[in-house]
Amino acid sequence: MKVLPKTQFGDPILQTRAKDVSTSFLKTTACKTLIKEMIYTMRRAGGVGIAAPQVGKNLRLAVMEMRPTPTRPHLERRGPVVVINPTILKLSKKTVSDWEGCLSLQGVRGLVPRAERVTVEYTNEQGERVTEHAEGFWARIFQHEIDHLDGVVYVERMQDMKTLMTVDEFKKRVVKKR
Repeated sequence: MKVLPKTQFGDPILQTRAKDVSTSFLKTTACKTLIKEMIYTMRRAGGVGIAAPQVGKNLRLAVMEMRPTPTRPHLERRGPVVVINPTILKLSKKTVSDWEGCLSLQGVRGLVPRAERVTVEYTNEQGERVTEHAEGFWARIFQHEIDHLDGVVYVERMQDMKTLMTVDEFKKRVVKKR
């Protein structure tokens, strides 16, 4: 299994709405291999999600996996989940601001407001349509990855750019207080 090269902040593919994945492509070996390599790449990089544009593919495809991380040791395990051609059906009015990072903008964290709950419809890797109600950090991952598919990077969602900081500063100022 190979680690896929990650696109970095400023690459035009991260600023473009990705194209829908066709039913025919979903059935191919190339698609199945891409999904496996995206999961492998996400895990090797220590991420909880990665979207196809982050590995240079202009496709509405993302993989997500919630698990304990060094900065969020109490997360429950969930996934991996393959999300294809997602649509957000409903966002809660209540929002929560929390810290986010990104595999395409490494080395920094920022405080991002997101809906506390979300209802998403997507196709899974078996080609089945799924409707999922997510809340908390799982809802945040959905919104972050769907943003990537819409050409939006988390820093565009930040309300106060003064919260953008390096990971080292984040660990000193935020993680230590948790």
